[in-house]
Amino acid sequence: MPPSILSDASGDAFNSPEQFVVVVNPYSTGCLIAKEMHKRGYVLIVVWTKGFSADMKTHIPMSAGPMEYYAEIDEQDNLDDTAALVRKTANEQGIAACLAGGEAGVDLADALSEHLNLLTNGTTIPNRRDKKIQQELIRQVGLRSVRQAGGDQFSDVEDFLRTEPYPLVLKPIESAGSDGVKLCENFPQAKDHFELLMKSQMVNGGSCPAVLCQEFLRGKEYVVDHVSRNGVHKTVMVWVYDKRPANGSAFVYFGCVPVDSNSPEALIVIPYIRGVLDAMGVQNGPSHGEVMMTEDGPCLIEMNCRAHGGDGNWRPLCRALTGGYSQVEATADAYLDAFQFNRLPDKPPSPFKASGQEIILVSYSQGTVQSCPGYDVIKSLPSFVCLETGVKPGSEIDYTVDLFTGIGSVILMHKDPAVLDRDIDFVRYMETINGLFVYETKLENLKRPRGEAVTEKGHRRVFSAEGPGLIRHMSNDRPELRNPLVKRMTTVDASREVVVIIDPYSTGCCIAEEIIKRGFNVIALWTEGFSEEMKKHVPLSVGNVTYFKEVNQAETLEKTEAVVRKAAELFRIVACIAGGEAGVDLADALSEQLKVRTNGTGIPNKRDKKLQQELVKKVGLRSVRQAGSDKFADVEPFLRREPYPVVLKPVESAGSDGVKLCHNYDEAKEHFGVLMKSQMVNGGDCPAVLCQEFLRGKEYVVDHVSRDGKHKTVMVWVYDKRPANGSAFVYFGCVPVDSDSPEARLLIPYVRRVLDALQIKNGPSHGEVMMTNNGPCLVEMNCRAHGGDGNWRPLCRALNGGYSQVESTVDSYLDSRQFMITPEKPPSPFKAHGQEAILVSFSRGVVKATPGTLDCLSVLS
Repeated sequence: MPPSILSDASGDAFNSPEQFVVVVNPYSTGCLIAKEMHKRGYVLIVVWTKGFSADMKTHIPMSAGPMEYYAEIDEQDNLDDTAALVRKTANEQGIAACLAGGEAGVDLADALSEHLNLLTNGTTIPNRRDKKIQQELIRQVGLRSVRQAGGDQFSDVEDFLRTEPYPLVLKPIESAGSDGVKLCENFPQAKDHFELLMKSQMVNGGSCPAVLCQEFLRGKEYVVDHVSRNGVHKTVMVWVYDKRPANGSAFVYFGCVPVDSNSPEALIVIPYIRGVLDAMGVQNGPSHGEVMMTEDGPCLIEMNCRAHGGDGNWRPLCRALTGGYSQVEATADAYLDAFQFNRLPDKPPSPFKASGQEIILVSYSQGTVQSCPGYDVIKSLPSFVCLETGVKPGSEIDYTVDLFTGIGSVILMHKDPAVLDRDIDFVRYMETINGLFVYETKLENLKRPRGEAVTEKGHRRVFSAEGPGLIRHMSNDRPELRNPLVKRMTTVDASREVVVIIDPYSTGCCIAEEIIKRGFNVIALWTEGFSEEMKKHVPLSVGNVTYFKEVNQAETLEKTEAVVRKAAELFRIVACIAGGEAGVDLADALSEQLKVRTNGTGIPNKRDKKLQQELVKKVGLRSVRQAGSDKFADVEPFLRREPYPVVLKPVESAGSDGVKLCHNYDEAKEHFGVLMKSQMVNGGDCPAVLCQEFLRGKEYVVDHVSRDGKHKTVMVWVYDKRPANGSAFVYFGCVPVDSDSPEARLLIPYVRRVLDALQIKNGPSHGEVMMTNNGPCLVEMNCRAHGGDGNWRPLCRALNGGYSQVESTVDSYLDSRQFMITPEKPPSPFKAHGQEAILVSFSRGVVKATPGTLDCLSVLS
């Protein structure tokens, strides 16, 4: 809330000649210092510098409460006029102190305090905020400093950027926190960021006056907070910054960990920082020094000539650690109570009088906040002290990329360090699963990403041809060539035969390519409503697929059959296969109609996940509690009685398309409505919504290929599926599981019984199963090949010694002999080592270069 103005105050109200304190730009911790001085009986006059943003004027920590200012005035055109206005506002009575309330107020506070003959750092050094000047000053007195160059013209720094080893740090010469700081990996990136900064406005207000380019210091970063009076420096806390890369930014604050003042590190950094303060002429007030402990010893990153920021959320922690004081109280003492300042210890006690640290909350997602249940959970932790945040329902959350996009600060303290560590781990876990907030529902197509295919080496299959012309010698593998009474050997020219693939995309394209390589022609049949974008979804490993014909589904099954037979011309149709999730229903019906190998329509919609669970339940297999319908009234009783969280997803979907973990009834009801209005990633509307219990355990995948009811296990995986970026189900990869492991021995027979219950007798399948405390439980059965663009294919061929689900699928339809000699399950142990890692983005932006991809390819080569 904005500060209130004591407009009825007058000079008669003050008995002491020194009742006023002037604070320049009070925000963040500056408000706490101002509040402390106000509590001690002083009245506050605020001076706002030119260009200071309106938003920052209202940046008042929750712990400060409402701020009461005697008056607020604006900086005038010159120092004399500003000082005159301050004196006039103070009714020409005594002014006790003038200090900076934040980074942007330092320059004016130094000049104004000097002009008013108060405790001051003066203007002998005209701009202490200039980080380039800071490094030059400490270099002059023999302290370790960074190699650097700075200027407002790129030509001023170009030589440095061309000769200095990368990476390099670029930042505004004047800034707060990590505002505008970037680690640049090469010259073009550095040039772009220089130009961006020179066009930018800093978070505190005002434009960027110049850019500083510095060597990248490697080591641990420490913070040393002091308060000074007349050149006597008192260390009030030493911290080590928990600063990590996150969300595409190299410098994100995760928190501050207190450091014992008698530790080896503190015994080095404290005297170093005091030398820096002396070199910079900082004699009075708070300071916040950031220093890197390099192999060569401490080296200044920057000296902030104001209090430690972060809204002063660390204050209760510091008071507990030190036994009663923090930088806030010490700053008030330095300006207003010399006796009390002199009584302060030279540095904090060792050991500390408590255990704790500050955690800055980091967002890995974005959206509009509906509620903040995670905050309530954090507040219930045994070590919880306080939470500072401006986030509330309706707030817009973005990825945390710097100090200013953090989503709150938590202070944790406990007498038992083990309890503290456990609570810290829990808070970090809450962040990674996006458990702090419930967002307003926004439908996203959560399809698995396309990836670069790994170049296949050394595992060529001997019976796979590079093109047409392969002569095959068995007719028994194709029912359309069978006579009920006669089984005979024949010679068939594969180039005169055709395979129909319905909606070939992702791994379906890999299957189509394999069929074409074996000499067959392929007709692509697109179902009604299948999106144009998905028709172009061809894996990079496949390249261009040339189909014999491409046709569209007609109004009826009979008409579709006629379209396909016309497209086949005089060629014999020998198989009809689903090329992806959306093609399953038509593939079952059309293959039955064409009298080729089929799963048939005895179960009319095998993709219906509600129906799947009912079928496996009928045969006595563990299934999930569920309810599903296109009407909310049908699922409402389930949603009201089922323990949360509950999973909601389309009855028919691919991957994690439209899947959401809902934490309460209202969220579930909202997502139900969103799904029923939505289009799935494969095309077409959502026919109904399935609501299911949330299964806890490890999720496995069992891939099979079947022929006439004979199931061959081609791979068992454990999904690395985690919450990320606001979604509860994001694929991070797949790890192969040994087929003789205890888990596989349970999973394989369970999934084969599921296939039998669903009457899946032919072709590929991709079963997802949760290993719960009560044994395996079906998540869903996908009646098509494992997706993910088939990027796992070269890995499977290496693990198995030459085959994958792709080759086995083609065998099951077109080569019975090869299918029969395929092993019942993968070899144990595997013949190679490896896994699939799906790359996950925690950032956003327009891609300029992909150096990480090049690094990966160089490793693979």
